[in-house]
Amino acid sequence: MKLRLLIQIAVVVSIVLLCTGFGVYSFLRLNSVENRQDFNLYTLVPQDATAILETDRMADLVEDINELNCSKDNHFLYVSELFVYLKKYLYTLVEDTPHGLSKQMNKMLISFHEPDTPMNQVLYCSLGSGDYELVESFVEKYCSSSFPSKYFDYKGEEIRIYPMADGRFLAAYFTPDFLVVSFQKRLIEHVIDARRSKKSLMNLPSFRTMHAGKHNNVAATVYVRMKGVDMGKPTDGIRSQTQLGSWAEFDMKFNEDAIYCSGISHGSDSTQTFINALRVQQPVEDGFSGALLPSSTFFYDRWAMSDRNSWFGFTASQEYAKATYSDYIKQRDEEWIAYLNEHAGESVMSCLFQSKDTLDKLPCAVMCIPLKDELAAERRLQSLLYSTPKEEDAPLMPKVVSNNSLYPKARKFPKYVLPRNTLLTQLTGITESALYTFACFYRGSLLLAPDALSLSAYIEAVESGDVLDGTPVYEEGIGSLSPIYNFVMMVDMEMMLSQPETYVRLIPNFFFRQSNFFRHLIFQPLCRGHFLKIHLIFIHKKTYSFPSCVLRVCPFSGNLFVLSFSVQLLFYLIRLIKLFRQLLRIIPYFLRITPIIFILKIFFLIDQKIQSGSCASNGSPDRCHTDSTHKEDSANDCHFFHPFFHFPILLRPG
Repeated sequence: MKLRLLIQIAVVVSIVLLCTGFGVYSFLRLNSVENRQDFNLYTLVPQDATAILETDRMADLVEDINELNCSKDNHFLYVSELFVYLKKYLYTLVEDTPHGLSKQMNKMLISFHEPDTPMNQVLYCSLGSGDYELVESFVEKYCSSSFPSKYFDYKGEEIRIYPMADGRFLAAYFTPDFLVVSFQKRLIEHVIDARRSKKSLMNLPSFRTMHAGKHNNVAATVYVRMKGVDMGKPTDGIRSQTQLGSWAEFDMKFNEDAIYCSGISHGSDSTQTFINALRVQQPVEDGFSGALLPSSTFFYDRWAMSDRNSWFGFTASQEYAKATYSDYIKQRDEEWIAYLNEHAGESVMSCLFQSKDTLDKLPCAVMCIPLKDELAAERRLQSLLYSTPKEEDAPLMPKVVSNNSLYPKARKFPKYVLPRNTLLTQLTGITESALYTFACFYRGSLLLAPDALSLSAYIEAVESGDVLDGTPVYEEGIGSLSPIYNFVMMVDMEMMLSQPETYVRLIPNFFFRQSNFFRHLIFQPLCRGHFLKIHLIFIHKKTYSFPSCVLRVCPFSGNLFVLSFSVQLLFYLIRLIKLFRQLLRIIPYFLRITPIIFILKIFFLIDQKIQSGSCASNGSPDRCHTDSTHKEDSANDCHFFHPFFHFPILLRPG
């Protein structure tokens, strides 16, 4: 009996010990997995990285990018060749996994290094349980050519070199915790050095503090070391470079038509950088400038400029403004800066737009500076022009050619030619060899331009109401932006990419190197606040096409068309409403007190329009009639005559 009891006790103890052992083993394994989940990929990134793309949802990010309209049009952003390969083979990799990618494999980084080329990048990926074998078999199956892979030892760590089918080589660094790949073997060596020496990006206090505030639930985050950034076209002989500032982080979100990057700049010092110059300015609070921008505008920016000394301290350091100018020009610069300090408001706007004259090779360019007192500012400018000494051996002063026949409404606004200075060059990047600047006072502002025709074209457009305000693309662009800001810019990249070198120096060179992608987008950055929250918006340029319609090219155009017969009546009604508001001011008093008669007249007028303003079978208005005796007019002009009002009403569709 005792023997049986001992056997039972032994069996129970064995079972308990077995369960305990299994539990301990499971706990240790789960703990190992948990530790693997917490592996920080940033401990691998070398400190010289210039930018990092991070995502915790790699598969979702690829899906979001593929859902962009620009991706559907085969206009992909090939910023990272490694990411291109990832997109190419991701779905194949997912198909090889019965339950999809592990949580660890969805964590990915891409670091960018100097020199800034698609080859100088490193991709990092966390690995979970079983991922090591999966990736190894995948690389062997899909990414290798007929040539065998090679293995190199670097400080006790193994680097694998895989020959690719396209002739390139892929260097890989594997461990059970992570995978690191690059087209450059030396970059893999730098990763190993950063890991072994514990001198990675995460060991930099500035980056560690910034990363600690990372937001969750975003498609991706981009960290950018904003040091010297190449500006303008690669063909620009000046090789302009701008010091932007310290680190900045951006959270990325996507919809079908746009990419949104919202972030903040980190770190401030006393250096003359773009971010520091913006940081000390009082923000603009009167919204956007659509009413002061010609409808053909394809670039504009507006800068808060309450502290002009900070701005000019920064702009004077730009490459295009650092040429060896004479003492005469330097003196003029000092005079005009003092002039602005006395008379100018606290913002500056500049724009590029298309001329009416299709033979003009250069775009129109205007800088608009609001004034405290226009009359006092003009008198002071006239005094300066009178007292400024003549420059010896100066280039021939250009004639003030305004083309009054093409721009008649600009005739009444006198134009001045300023002595040679670099004011316009500093704030716009536009450098004309002669350095003459044309000026004009208009609507409480001082207009500056490199030529007189730009001033005339600008005034003509604003006076005629041919402006951006109210246009679909412009309204869509500013709809999601704060009306309070330190800096805002809006660029139609397709138009901007085709401009001369001297007109595009405010655009980073990166956009020109990736022109095949960015030409299909409208780029819009906005900065606001003392800590400078930065918003970058990339809007896909849509194409509107309606059957049976009259097409009209919209601003920021190229392939943007709006206007169909289905909306023509809406345009007519809007114009009629505006007209009736004007008529209320001049109609007799007795009509005001007889609303029934007035309403009947309105309906009669609309009825006449509906009956007579019909479109031809091709969708365009053919001829418009008011009655059987009215003469035929052109297809674009529809005249209405009502005997009660005794004057014609002119309506132009669109």
